[in-house]
Amino acid sequence: MPTTPDLALARRDGYAVLTLDRAAKRNALTFAMRRAFAELLAAVAADDGLACAVVAGAPPDFCAGMDVRRFGGDTANRREIVESSTRMFDALASFPKPLVAAVEGYALGGGLALLLACDVRIAGRGAQLGMPEVKFGAAGGFAGLRAAVGDGMARMLALTGRTIGAEEAFRLGLLAELVDDGATLARAEAVAAELAALPRRGLLLQTEIVRATSGKTLAEGLAYEQAVFRRIVLGSE
Repeated sequence: MPTTPDLALARRDGYAVLTLDRAAKRNALTFAMRRAFAELLAAVAADDGLACAVVAGAPPDFCAGMDVRRFGGDTANRREIVESSTRMFDALASFPKPLVAAVEGYALGGGLALLLACDVRIAGRGAQLGMPEVKFGAAGGFAGLRAAVGDGMARMLALTGRTIGAEEAFRLGLLAELVDDGATLARAEAVAAELAALPRRGLLLQTEIVRATSGKTLAEGLAYEQAVFRRIVLGSE
């Protein structure tokens, strides 16, 4: 599998653990990390022995977003900012298996976007989450926030750039579970092991439905679910 000094992938029994490993910089994402992240996701997706993946950051943080020192520069550098970001988030959007996030410390900007791309989000009680880009003259994501917390709260968080604590994020529905600080990775791996023990076909089909119907209207969601049901019953799966 592809590697980079700042990104580690460990294979467990039925699942993988992908760790952002740049703790001195709060696991801020470099170009190389984002390219390698996309490649590692593709490798995990293609590995029939892996049912899902855990995404974590080297303590004490999850991810503080993109390394801001990489902004600016010449045209080639600016294109690399866009290209590496597109590759990473396209890989997240197309990943067919469940992603479990283990969040400690800061999950900001692109780090929060990464968290929102995960299906099951587990955080330590001291975690801090936000999209602060607007405070620096840029713009952060909105679609993932809206899917997680609803339109009104998502607008407030995106427009103010406010950072919220894990307790509030859990209350808003952005997080699935809170645990004591330092225990998130162990809990995320326990969930991943639970997923890996399920029948693989059912897990992949359920993941497909969850992803495809997120943000859809009730009618659209029900129609998609019925289409999947027909595929299963009529034997086209």
